[in-house]
Amino acid sequence: MNQDSRISNSIKNISFGILSQVVQMLFGFVTRTIFIKYLSVEYLGVNGLFTNILSLLSLTEMGISSVLLYSLYNSLAEKDERKIAALINFFKVIYYKIAFIIGLIGLILLFFLHHIVQNPSAPLEQDLYIIYLLFLFNTVSSYFFYYKISLFNADQNGYIISICNAIVFVLQNCVQIIALVIFKNFILYLIIQAFFQLLGNLIVSLLINKYYPFLKKYKEEKIDINVKKNIFSNVKSTALVKIGGLLVNSTDNIILNYFSGLAMVGLLSNYNLVIGLASSLIVQVFSSLTGSIANVNVTEDVEKRSAIFNSINFANFYLYGFFSIGILVLINDFITIWIGTKYVLSFPVVVALTFNFYMYGMQNAVWTYKSTFGFFKQGQYLVILTAIINLILSFILGKELGLLGILIATALARLITNAWYDPYIVIKLGLHKSPMEYLKKYLLYLVILTTSFLIISFISNYLTFNQHVNFGYKLILCLIVPNLFIYLCFKSSQEFRYFKLVLYFIIFKKK
Repeated sequence: MNQDSRISNSIKNISFGILSQVVQMLFGFVTRTIFIKYLSVEYLGVNGLFTNILSLLSLTEMGISSVLLYSLYNSLAEKDERKIAALINFFKVIYYKIAFIIGLIGLILLFFLHHIVQNPSAPLEQDLYIIYLLFLFNTVSSYFFYYKISLFNADQNGYIISICNAIVFVLQNCVQIIALVIFKNFILYLIIQAFFQLLGNLIVSLLINKYYPFLKKYKEEKIDINVKKNIFSNVKSTALVKIGGLLVNSTDNIILNYFSGLAMVGLLSNYNLVIGLASSLIVQVFSSLTGSIANVNVTEDVEKRSAIFNSINFANFYLYGFFSIGILVLINDFITIWIGTKYVLSFPVVVALTFNFYMYGMQNAVWTYKSTFGFFKQGQYLVILTAIINLILSFILGKELGLLGILIATALARLITNAWYDPYIVIKLGLHKSPMEYLKKYLLYLVILTTSFLIISFISNYLTFNQHVNFGYKLILCLIVPNLFIYLCFKSSQEFRYFKLVLYFIIFKKK
């Protein structure tokens, strides 16, 4: 098991995680560019649509991964090999059952596929069932390995998965690019993806056996009945959260397809790719820290927990705020330069996308603490309310405003429910502090970002060069203006000093 310090583990996980995401980002862009060049926008649309549908099927998972991680933290801190093995054995059985249920429901949906995808083009209609089955295979096969991957993350060894994922992803994309250029075939593209995803999971499985040999030794170990009862109690709570979260996050493409068709879903998918890459880069940082944060919450006093939370939350703001400014200012220019003006969405849509990205992202630190504190029951019904509000508003506003209305509906649903409740729970119950301090900082963060954006927009209006040069100048402004404001506002704060220290260790790889 992991014997390194929390700081050492955090630095390794963040460094390799970011490197992995950057590599995947670069190759992802190249592959998407080739995809757009050789396949129609409808294939982009069906790619996004089936991804959303199968995300909804993962409701069956019911948030068990969060419960598994939480269940492992104490056992790993105590280095109790028997209990770790018992938990892994227990969750293995659960995940196998989940895979079976998702596979069965997914096959039943085959009978309704033509009602979901209406009026597809002739080539797409011919291959629709095969395409869907390949998506289903990718989803189902992953569940046979989740329980093992969770052990790496809980033990602060997530960097091993990052390295493995990066290598497999590069190989996968190289083969996919060659296949697209030569054969221009979406089904072959998906077969290659399925093969490499399965290969990556098998490699991780072998690495688990190498790093944790005691799992084989105690492969018949059973968990205590009281532990089992506690796990099922937590799963009931996370199930509601999972259902609500997926109904909020994974229905936009389905509703958009209903109102505007696959072509609009395809246009949105390009923006979601860019924003998703930024999000995955940041999420990698926080997922890399989860094991270390859990260790702090298990072993340290409340003042130490609170200090670490403030630092993590500041880092959360810095990263999501920085990327939000970049998305607002640059994304339409980037899409134009990358694939052309016909793929550009209106600026109000970009504003709505960015606001959703920022608001959702600003919950990252809160959710990390909420799960590591084991606050699964708190707010479990509120997430369902968020989903109901989102669905109702999406149909009302989507009918009137199309894509913009659907995005506004998602933002409003989050704003009036878990955007304020989850921070309240973590700060009040977990850290025993006043939530007003969090709110003041949140509002200050918004003022800084809004001011930065207005200044950049004002200066950008006077840029009269060609599009590529203007893009370069705007990029420089995005790098300078928000960083300057953040430095002036927080240079003396404890969280800013800690943030600089972590950056120093990451850059110079010192312990």
